[in-house]
Amino acid sequence: MKRKSIVVLIAVGCMVLLPGCGAKGKEKAQEQTQQPAWLEAFYNASYEYRISNITGEEEDEQVMPLIEGKRTPSRQYEKVIEPGGPQVWSEAYSYVDGEKVTKLVKSVQGYWANQESERFYPYGYGENLIFKKSGTVDYNNIACDVYTTDYIVDMAEKVNEGAGEEVIKEPLTAEVSQEYYVDPAANQVLCLITDVTDINSKQQTAVFMLSQGISAEEAEKQYGNTEKTREKMEILSYDDSITIDIPSVEAIN
Repeated sequence: MKRKSIVVLIAVGCMVLLPGCGAKGKEKAQEQTQQPAWLEAFYNASYEYRISNITGEEEDEQVMPLIEGKRTPSRQYEKVIEPGGPQVWSEAYSYVDGEKVTKLVKSVQGYWANQESERFYPYGYGENLIFKKSGTVDYNNIACDVYTTDYIVDMAEKVNEGAGEEVIKEPLTAEVSQEYYVDPAANQVLCLITDVTDINSKQQTAVFMLSQGISAEEAEKQYGNTEKTREKMEILSYDDSITIDIPSVEAIN
């Protein structure tokens, strides 16, 4: 069971970047046929960004900046903002070849390692999202339209795909809700906030199910509710001229 627990952690970690399409997503596909132009542009743009974790309720939330980086449609560079925290790496370069991703990661100890995985995508990519305009807010002195949406991730499917076998036979889904801050003048996403509370909870549920051989209901009782957690992605600048050069270093495969 120990091996399967490790598989779950890896599979769910990738799942956050590779959203699944559950029954709710299929239902949405019948209601909406075209995604907003700004969403498609966001998926294919080159930009610099910052990612922060937001924990707690709005009246008592804490914001912790974690990563800064830049990306093009085929390459990405990230660095940890505050080394010495829980992260075990400090920098990472990624480049894609079809659906495969090669990542060059620098550990906090200073050595480089090569990692290969499936291609990753932003939250919501591939989902048939329905957007609701919830208002207009001032974001960095720009009057942004705020759009909200949500979708369902089939956690059991993702874990089973990662394990290469049906290790979870019960339904296990997580709901992801999002807020997109869009500059209407430029038709660009400036900020994306994704609520990952349910994903975190179901991830731990999956780990408990496989490590202890218990049902989803029993695992949820043991783990309980997780703290409200959101991931905030701020676009610092859009720039189609961004280039990312992969360094030539000795790396461990």
